[in-house]
Amino acid sequence: MDNRDLTGLLAAVPSADLRIIELATELTRPDGSLDLEAAAARQPEVETACVQAQDYASATGRLLEAMRWKLRSRRS
Repeated sequence: MDNRDLTGLLAAVPSADLRIIELATELTRPDGSLDLEAAAARQPEVETACVQAQDYASATGRLLEAMRWKLRSRRS
C-alpha cells in the first residue's frame, strides 16, 4: 500500500459534522433520558443521521486498518 492509497481512503472519510450528535442533544430530556415520542416524530431524520454516522464509522475504520497495516509493514 502506498501513500496514494492512504490519501484516497482519507478523502473518502465523510465530514465529521455528524447530525446524530445534534439530534441526540435535541432529543434528550433534562433528566438525560431520550424523548422517544419526539424521536419517533422525527424518524426519517433520525434514520438519515444514523446512516450518516454508520458511513463515517465505516470509512474511518477502513482508514484505521490501512494505517495499521502500513505501520506493521514498517516494523517488519
